[in-house]
Amino acid sequence: MYALKPPTPDQPPVRAKRVARRAKPSRRSHPHRAIAVETGAKLAVNVVLSVVAVTALVQLMPYRSSQVGKIQELDAALKSTEFRVQNVQTRFQNFFDPYQARENMQQLTDRIDPMRRKVFWKAPAAPAPAKTEVPVAPVPAADDGQ
Repeated sequence: MYALKPPTPDQPPVRAKRVARRAKPSRRSHPHRAIAVETGAKLAVNVVLSVVAVTALVQLMPYRSSQVGKIQELDAALKSTEFRVQNVQTRFQNFFDPYQARENMQQLTDRIDPMRRKVFWKAPAAPAPAKTEVPVAPVPAADDGQ
């Protein structure tokens, strides 16, 4: 309401007081200050990140060494398992090979191939005693005196 009324003549118009302006510090006195602060902040952040990364790596070293040990154990188990698998595959191929069926039958059961000939071993004969020849003197011929 009072805002729309014109000022009354008995009151002088209010004038704004002038405030003396302070002289702003000149940016020209330190032109590289902002760049130096920014670079310092970046450097501080990078140092903190580096310290955190090194700390994490130091804590992970024992875990890594235990994992390497487990991998070596698994490699040894893998090699032995591969050897066993190779043996089983070889036997499997032999069992289903028709050319080796008779040999497999003999190995797995007590049966013998019917085409196989039996061998009978005989005890060796005792050696005959050696004849010893005694030297005999020649017998003189008998003269009848005739």
